[in-house]
Amino acid sequence: MREVQFADLTERYGFSDPASGKTALRRVKARSAIIILAVDDLSRLFVLHAWAARCSTDRLIDEILRLAEQYRPRLFGIEANAMQVLFADAVMREARFRGKTLPLTPVVQPTKTDKDWRIRTALQPVIADGRLFIQPTQHELKHELTTFPMSPLKDLVDALASAVALVPPRTTRVQHDDEREALADYLRRAGVSPA
Repeated sequence: MREVQFADLTERYGFSDPASGKTALRRVKARSAIIILAVDDLSRLFVLHAWAARCSTDRLIDEILRLAEQYRPRLFGIEANAMQVLFADAVMREARFRGKTLPLTPVVQPTKTDKDWRIRTALQPVIADGRLFIQPTQHELKHELTTFPMSPLKDLVDALASAVALVPPRTTRVQHDDEREALADYLRRAGVSPA
């Protein structure tokens, strides 16, 4: 298996989930989280950066802008439920003020859908297919993934699921070949000349 060079992975996506307070049951204060991931031509997902902290709004905005400049994602999603949409607006305003471009897109998470179910349905297919790769130094993310959904901390895994959802679906070569063969078969049966 060839070694993947992160510099070669140019199709990148980011997501930020600003902390929204305390959970009702556990009283664990949520952390703000940012995930930067890249996708290769085999639809493998590589987590380039995972960050979570209980921090001020200013620090979170600084971190978003720093990581966006460092990794240059094609799309940077930010959770925009309820009042968080104001935070997304503040990030865009700050980026303009600093003269930086940011491909920010507000993402409204469905509130009627269970959070754990949403995370599981986004991550389970890529994990089951062996397409998710995290770095050995990403201990917090690994811990959240291996203890999900039992751990009270789900900030990184939630941001990861949302980042994965930003990646446009791709057809595999096998799917593409199957579709092409089905079209050719249809045209043959319809009497179209091979030319």
